[in-house]
Amino acid sequence: MLANAFLKKFSQQQQKPLTHFSESLLEFLQQRQWAGNIRELENFVERLVALAPPETEILDHEILPPDIKKEFKKFKPAFEETYVTKSLEESLAEHEEKLIRQALLENDWNQSQAARLLKIPVQTLRYKMSKLGIVKPA
Repeated sequence: MLANAFLKKFSQQQQKPLTHFSESLLEFLQQRQWAGNIRELENFVERLVALAPPETEILDHEILPPDIKKEFKKFKPAFEETYVTKSLEESLAEHEEKLIRQALLENDWNQSQAARLLKIPVQTLRYKMSKLGIVKPA
C-alpha cells in the first residue's frame, strides 16, 4: 500500500502516467528488507519514478538500477509473469511438440522408447507426430 501511495505521489509530482508496479516488482518490494523502513522505500520509489521514461505506465524490474537488478535476479517470484500472445491451444501444441522432439532425440528417434519416456502409447505418439508434422531428419 505504501509503495503504491508513493508511486502515485511521485508520478504526479514528475508528471508521468505511471499507474502501478508489475506483479513481480511489487512482490520483490514486499519481500525485500528495508533497513531504513518507510523513508528508504519512499526514496527508492521516487528514484524508480525518476528513472522511468516519460510514457511509462507500469514500473517493472527492467527499470531497476544495476545494483538492485542483481538483487532482483536472485529473487524468485511466486508466479512468473507471462504475457498471452498465443491461444491456449497453440501454446499447448508448441509445448507438446518440444516435449515429443526432445524425447525422440534422447532416444535416437526410437518411437517405442520415446513413447515409454512420455508415458503414452506408441500409437498416440505416432498420431501426435503426424498431427504436429514431426518427422525424423534425413
